Amino acid sequence: MLADRSRFRIRFSNWSIVVRVMAAPIVMLVTLALLSFVGWQTLKTQRAMIAAGYEELQPVLIHAANVPQELARIEAHLYKLSAWGQIGVEGSELESTIKTINRSLRTLKLDINALAGAGLAGVDELQSAYGDYRKNTKNAMQLILRNATLGAVATRGGHAVYLRASEAARRISENARMRSRARTAATIEAADRLARDFITASTIAGLLAIVISLAAARTIVNPIHVLVRTIRSLLAGDLAVTVPFISRTDEFGRIAQSVKALQDVLIENRATADQHEVKQAELEYIATHDALTGVANRKAFDTFMNAALAASPEAAGALVYILLDLDGFKPVNDTYGHDAGDAVLKRLAKRLERSARPGDLVARIGGDEFGILLPMQDGRYDPEAIANRFLDSVRAPVAFNGQELHVGASIGIVRRSDVEGGTAAFIAAADQAMYIAKQEAGPSFHAFRPNSAAMLSDLAERQELEAAIGSGEFVVCYQPKVDLRSGAVVGFEGLARWKHPVRGILTPAIFLSQIGRLGLQREFSEVIARQVIGDIAAFDAVGRSDIGLSFNLEDSVLATSSGVAALEGLLAAHVSVAPRLTLEITEKVFVSRSSAAIRAHAVRLTNLGVRIAVDDFGTGYGTLRHLRAFPFHEIKIDREFISCIGQDRSMEVIIDGFISMGTGLGADIVAEGIETEAQERYLVQRGCHFGQGYRYGIALPLDEALGLVRRGAAVSRTG
Repeated sequence: MLADRSRFRIRFSNWSIVVRVMAAPIVMLVTLALLSFVGWQTLKTQRAMIAAGYEELQPVLIHAANVPQELARIEAHLYKLSAWGQIGVEGSELESTIKTINRSLRTLKLDINALAGAGLAGVDELQSAYGDYRKNTKNAMQLILRNATLGAVATRGGHAVYLRASEAARRISENARMRSRARTAATIEAADRLARDFITASTIAGLLAIVISLAAARTIVNPIHVLVRTIRSLLAGDLAVTVPFISRTDEFGRIAQSVKALQDVLIENRATADQHEVKQAELEYIATHDALTGVANRKAFDTFMNAALAASPEAAGALVYILLDLDGFKPVNDTYGHDAGDAVLKRLAKRLERSARPGDLVARIGGDEFGILLPMQDGRYDPEAIANRFLDSVRAPVAFNGQELHVGASIGIVRRSDVEGGTAAFIAAADQAMYIAKQEAGPSFHAFRPNSAAMLSDLAERQELEAAIGSGEFVVCYQPKVDLRSGAVVGFEGLARWKHPVRGILTPAIFLSQIGRLGLQREFSEVIARQVIGDIAAFDAVGRSDIGLSFNLEDSVLATSSGVAALEGLLAAHVSVAPRLTLEITEKVFVSRSSAAIRAHAVRLTNLGVRIAVDDFGTGYGTLRHLRAFPFHEIKIDREFISCIGQDRSMEVIIDGFISMGTGLGADIVAEGIETEAQERYLVQRGCHFGQGYRYGIALPLDEALGLVRRGAAVSRTG
């Protein structure tokens, strides 16, 4: 009954077509009754063939169109999920996006199965590409939920699989169009054959019936041809083509409306793909550029350097690295505010880019540090000309709110072929050269050059020291720091020792100068820091979680962002031990041209909870102004002053001043080199509460230091 009603509605809605088709039999009346019957049957057969061809074509076209649409939707949601994962979005939105991706994968599988059922060529390739894309998508979602950065890499890596699946879907659509053309050709051929039969049968009836019948056939064939041409245009990529017959209420109107729906889906799919490309370009830019200055960031810098060093030996050896550190930048921030500092960084970054050549890379690799990489030819290396070109970019003042802001720069420049060792040695050479430049007055540069006379010797020493650092030959011994009032051990100073396989135990006086000359301070300091931080857990294990440890830090390490970054990485992995760790620096950092950078880096470390101690205080470098401006928690009075107690009254007056001054600034006072009871008694009377020296013991291996604190008693005083 329902089918009868459907047929009635279809016939009623197509009444205009029926009238035109029946015109010939009506005109010919009884004399053409047979001819009308044959003609009607002919046209009816044509219509059935055409409708059957379109009904077969329409699902295939819809499924073929759905495949790239679902692929694009999955890819867009996957990139959105990756971006949310990096910025920490969680909850229902994240869960909804994952469900949407899984639902689209299932829909895509159904569409591909439908295409496989249609027997189109190329479905096997599409199924294979879908399997790879589904596996990559599942892996990417799992990585995004576990690690946003790895997930983002997997998402970008899966783009090639997405493109392969999209290309397979395009070929499927082409196969569908080819089948459509073949079907249309077969229909036309069958129609022509029936037309010939009709002409033969209608010879008796005359030309009038033939002309009228052909005119009636055109009523159906012409709209079909127009719609087929429209579908071909859409599948060829012309999405602006006008779809005809949309306003008609007959069968052709419904076909035209389906074609229009297909056009809307294709337009939406293209818009989604375009949006995805734009978003991907934005994400790539953000990932490789500094947000403030717009120049390359540290990630892009490392990528560029690794690629340049992986090139041919000739090209890699000619690579030049410039490390540029701004002088006087902190006073600009302190005086005029961070907006002024940002304006200086942005303006100078643009100037540095203009001073670079095409193919060079300018990157911001730290707060006020820039790295510049210059691929060049060996014969054209002129470090003075290169450095002065970039120094000139910094010399001109920067205008800000009616003020002219002046900063300087120190440049370390190094050529890869001038450095023995790997990438780390190359970077360390630039750090060392920049630090040397910092010691000069005014904007300056220093070019790293190997000492030809001592090159073989230096290479052997470097290899020996690098091997010792890597194999654990450098160990830490601990000298007790005691409470002078009770004799209780309250902490230890870590002192490096080299367990040389041939020369025995070596003290820092023997090897520290070598480490500094060869630029291995950062690697050495990282090894010592790692041991000291790890040994804190050993004191916890014997029930002394109150014990603090300290070690000496070279000012050249604290002066560079790369040196501080390694310490920050260690502290980030051991947040709980930071308040029990003290970094000891010497007074000479106060008058170094790197003092502003050292102070800024010291603040960064103290913000993580680390304590700063001024070692060898009183040796003639520091001033009250420096003490007031520098973040420190402890002052260690040099042993030269302590040894004069009871022998030189002027020295005792100076010691009294140190204790009074440090106590007034809220710092702990530690006296170094205490050897006698008289020295200890004098310091206690003057308010110095902590001390070190041979009176309380020499530097001990870790197990002996643990045994000392495990007993819990005061140290035995000698001397």
